[in-house]
Amino acid sequence: MLRLEKASFLGDSAHSFYTEGIAVTETVYREKVFEGWHCHAQHHITFILDGGNLEQRRRGEQEVCPGSVLLYHSGELHRNRHTRHPSRNINVEIDDAWLSEYQLSFTVRTADAGLRPALVRIWQETRIKDDCSAAAVQALVLQLLQAPATGSRPPWADQLRELLHDCWNETFSLEDLSDILHIHPVTISRYFPRYFSCTLGEYMRKVKIEHAMTLLRGTDRPLTAIAYECGFSDQSHFTRTFKSGTGMLPGQYRKC
Repeated sequence: MLRLEKASFLGDSAHSFYTEGIAVTETVYREKVFEGWHCHAQHHITFILDGGNLEQRRRGEQEVCPGSVLLYHSGELHRNRHTRHPSRNINVEIDDAWLSEYQLSFTVRTADAGLRPALVRIWQETRIKDDCSAAAVQALVLQLLQAPATGSRPPWADQLRELLHDCWNETFSLEDLSDILHIHPVTISRYFPRYFSCTLGEYMRKVKIEHAMTLLRGTDRPLTAIAYECGFSDQSHFTRTFKSGTGMLPGQYRKC
């Protein structure tokens, strides 16, 4: 069984970045590669930028496409078949020792808003590669893996999260959410940052950015059309919000 060591993937490495406990690798698949079962020495998060494949693990298989985010634990067996060429991934590998240092486990809620924008920010920092990049990448990865809020998570928090993701292109006021969830507005305002690690407004914008990212990579719709579809008042508002969340302009992300 093939075991791939740190910063080693089945495709070609287009760009790599290393900092303490973390390796970020941009991998390109231009032609057919090994399709058998294999594993990796490091925990890693894979973000599919282009292409995709049929990803199989012991528990089943799924089709992955641009925008998909996958988590692989160290030593976890999997294989990738029917790759669409060219494919391109961003891989963020994390050492066990680094996780132990910060008393973290390799756990990420992949459906959470902000995960894909954060991965793009990590990638962008590795391209900048200045004196601040190492610290920035460390901080961004810590945000992805931060420990969950202490105390039991109330049912309304999961209901609110589901509502914001299902109705991502709608605009809700605090009062609207209060009425739907039958929770006092003050309760939502006070405890939302505890369970979502950001403000309500920041989270709603992150959800919209995530959907915009999918449309930018998967369609050729004009930026103005995407802006309106994702609930932004105009293209300027969309551009400012997208850059604030990802570090890139929408047009840059589409072309990269």
